[in-house]
Amino acid sequence: MADGLRRLDGVADVEVDLQANLCTVTPSPDRLLDLAGLPAAVHAAGFRPARLWLEARGVVSERDGVPWFTIAGSEVALRLLGAAGAPSLVVGQVDLGAGPSLTVAAAPR
Repeated sequence: MADGLRRLDGVADVEVDLQANLCTVTPSPDRLLDLAGLPAAVHAAGFRPARLWLEARGVVSERDGVPWFTIAGSEVALRLLGAAGAPSLVVGQVDLGAGPSLTVAAAPR
């Protein structure tokens, strides 16, 4: 699975912990991360994740009165749902559907 994730655009490094059901993907500072390609790469490796969770550092900004979270070191921006204030570390469930969004919540362990 790690090899498939490493081949995605914008991926600098990948760590996989199969026992914890966790992949840690570090975005490349000079290329846009292919966030939508992550689930496809995991599926191609034979795994079937139910949800994509994200833990990332970044910056919250506002566009037309809506908060957006931009992942540090990348240009990936997700509409931020359920967050109060301007967190620099966000954990939540990613929805890659219409207008990609990040709903702040505790990731399952």
